[in-house]
Amino acid sequence: MPYRNIEPVSKQLTIVVGLTVVGFMAFGLALSYYRNVLFDQRLETIRGQNDLLKQDMVLGYRSLEYYRSSQYKDKYAKENLGLLNPGEKVLILKKQAAPLLAEDLEATAATAQREAAFFEHLRMIPIFEHWSLYLFHRDKVEELKKGL
Repeated sequence: MPYRNIEPVSKQLTIVVGLTVVGFMAFGLALSYYRNVLFDQRLETIRGQNDLLKQDMVLGYRSLEYYRSSQYKDKYAKENLGLLNPGEKVLILKKQAAPLLAEDLEATAATAQREAAFFEHLRMIPIFEHWSLYLFHRDKVEELKKGL
């Protein structure tokens, strides 16, 4: 009978407990590292938000300076209150609309009539022919549109 070295239970228990403690420590270390990575990401997003807020503040200060300036006060008085400085005159510029010619009106009316006739003709055609025109004879649809 060969000799078997059976370790005492206390040694086996000590090894298992030691490995369990080391495992928990490794898990704690991994968890701590993960939390640090998340914290760093959060810090980066907060830095980005702070930069945006700084830009908004700079723009706000610039607009505040403009609204406090004499240039804005003068503009506001002229546009909203109708006040003028001594010696100033008001000049109003308006864009004139191009007059519609009778030929343009006739061409527009003729186009509208052709489209109306085309759509009326399409309403009279059965649905099956609509699909066959659409799927197989697209060029005929354009010819039909131009012809009417």
